[in-house]
Amino acid sequence: MSQETESLIKHIRDRGENSAGGRVREERFKGSPMDYSTAFEAVSSFYKAKESDISGPSSGSSEETRIGKLIATVVDLPQIVIVALAHVIQYLKQFELADVLAQTKFFMPFGNRHGMLLNSNTIDNLEIFQNQTDFKEYGSLWWILDRTKTKFGKRLLKHWVARPLTDKRLLQERIDVVEELNEDGIATLTKLKMMMKGLPDLAKGLSRIQYGTCTASELASVLSAFQRISTTFPSFTVPQDVGFKSAMLNELVFPLPQLRTPVQEIMAEIDMNKARLNELSGLWRDEDKYEAVGNANYNIMFLESDLQDHLKEVRKTLHRPSLQYKTIAGEEFLIEVPNEDSASVPASWTRVSKTKKDTRYHSPFIQDKLREREEYKETLAAEAKSAFRAFLRDISNKHYGLFRDVVQKLATVDCLLSLAHVALQSSYAKPVLGEDVIEIVGGRHPMIEAIRSDPYIPNSIKIGDGSPRSKIVTGPNMGGKSSCVRMIALICIMAQIGSYVPAESARLGILDSVLTRIGASDDIARGKSTFMVEISETADILRLATSNSLVILDELGRGTATFDGMAIASAVLQHLVQSINCKALFITHYSSVAEDMGKIFRRQIENVHMNFVEEEKLNGTREIHFLYTLTSGIASGSFGIECARLAGLPEKVLEAATVRAQTMQGLVRQRTVINKSRRLLSLSQGIMESRITTNMEATRIVAALHDLRQALLSV
Repeated sequence: MSQETESLIKHIRDRGENSAGGRVREERFKGSPMDYSTAFEAVSSFYKAKESDISGPSSGSSEETRIGKLIATVVDLPQIVIVALAHVIQYLKQFELADVLAQTKFFMPFGNRHGMLLNSNTIDNLEIFQNQTDFKEYGSLWWILDRTKTKFGKRLLKHWVARPLTDKRLLQERIDVVEELNEDGIATLTKLKMMMKGLPDLAKGLSRIQYGTCTASELASVLSAFQRISTTFPSFTVPQDVGFKSAMLNELVFPLPQLRTPVQEIMAEIDMNKARLNELSGLWRDEDKYEAVGNANYNIMFLESDLQDHLKEVRKTLHRPSLQYKTIAGEEFLIEVPNEDSASVPASWTRVSKTKKDTRYHSPFIQDKLREREEYKETLAAEAKSAFRAFLRDISNKHYGLFRDVVQKLATVDCLLSLAHVALQSSYAKPVLGEDVIEIVGGRHPMIEAIRSDPYIPNSIKIGDGSPRSKIVTGPNMGGKSSCVRMIALICIMAQIGSYVPAESARLGILDSVLTRIGASDDIARGKSTFMVEISETADILRLATSNSLVILDELGRGTATFDGMAIASAVLQHLVQSINCKALFITHYSSVAEDMGKIFRRQIENVHMNFVEEEKLNGTREIHFLYTLTSGIASGSFGIECARLAGLPEKVLEAATVRAQTMQGLVRQRTVINKSRRLLSLSQGIMESRITTNMEATRIVAALHDLRQALLSV
């Protein structure tokens, strides 16, 4: 297998959990794989048998049609998938678990990219599922969005958050449903919300039914929940009868009453009270349904009847006509005799226990019958367990498709209600889906706004649709650059999940990925320095990004020498603009890079900065007041020394740093003038020589004059 596949298997094995809560076991297949013909025959035979089990005896052409459609589904699978499926079926049959593959309608292509790509760095950097402080849910986007009422709804919402939609039609439908769910006065909606409260984990319960590991009490819990769901709404003839404006909501609610008949049929077969107590021996109302269980029960009844007949003989032996058996500390059928009458007890009887007042015995007949009864009880337990597994298989074969479809729809309803709850928050707006644009008015960072008590300062931005697709963001340290670009990315992600967004308004095109490289960290275990990690992550972004991606790069190139970092930053940004043409937010402290790239790509790149107010004090020091507003233009500096002063560095150190900074700035300016003068001289000489050497082409003269003009303007 490829390294990527091995990594995926390791991830599933290490983080996965089976239905019993244990670790996932990995077992490698040894030997040669089946050829396609053998695999196809094995798969076809399996599904033909499954279809016969579900539909019962042959019903003619209708059964042939169903089997034909099933085989057609299998034929459409790639050959390598059929071979893999055949091996999986063969393996699972050893554990009687092959039935989990019986419903082909739930098969989904693994590699289809139906959702927005959020790579691991994006999930970490944007704090999608956990914050980066103590790695808990508090302060994450998941913490903002998760208002689900069920465990199976929570799992589906987590999938939605990890893979936001890229299908514009489906996304618009989801957003419209969220809007409708917040309308008042809809009786059906009130019923729906009440129904969702207190539901058990139906997805897990259904999975355990299918695997045959479900207990009777779990089955009772699942059936009771399904019964409540099935009776919440009356039966509908067509989805439109449900009464919502949204076709999606109507489709979600429409199948719920269809549970009523199968659930009633199942519940009619068992004693629900005994099921809740996990009493399998007397679970079925029809004692003839499972003959072996009935026979074991009858044998025990007959044996206990013999014991009652034996009591008459015991009474005669002891001359005690009113004697009754005793049960003490779990010991049954005890014969209790006062100690003063112990002489009348036959010597063959076995003493079981004794007190100051009484002694308790078992006669040889009772001992034999109790041993025989224990054997019957063991047989009954085994037969009842086997019958219960058969009962679960019967439920799975007949009703699994409907039950799973309903659970999936309920999970979707739970997710939509959660997003509707989020939409009720103050100043959240319904996103408008546009074409190839990010236009946010008064946008706010959802997590910072929720955590902090002071108001979040909103920002507006437009990318695309007549505005440059890339923004270079400069500004002082701690000025809010990273928070601002994170806010933009989070609003885009929230919108494509189907959520309302924290903004006055938002018009957003569909992104196929959000790719970020923010922060600095090394990877000592793999021998990677901070700069190596930074560049590796950037390389991944360049490989994955498309023209429909949003790319965020924060201070690229800071992990190496200044001029190397500037060169890499310039080259990467140029590649994003020219080759990929994606939407990009590029944070940098290299003002010269921002200036140069802004001049070269005037239409594609716009320079913006986080605004601030600079105040010079009487002692010559400067103080910065952050305004946290995104403003056009390049920041006049990064004000690192002023940030160091806020951090509490000693004033003596800051004074030395100020002097050193001024010296270095002077040297850089001096070198810049010298380099530009040399360039100016070289261009002048080239033009002068072109006048002497008349063979020089006219295009070269024009190019040299243009370069000379640019050099004069930049001195």
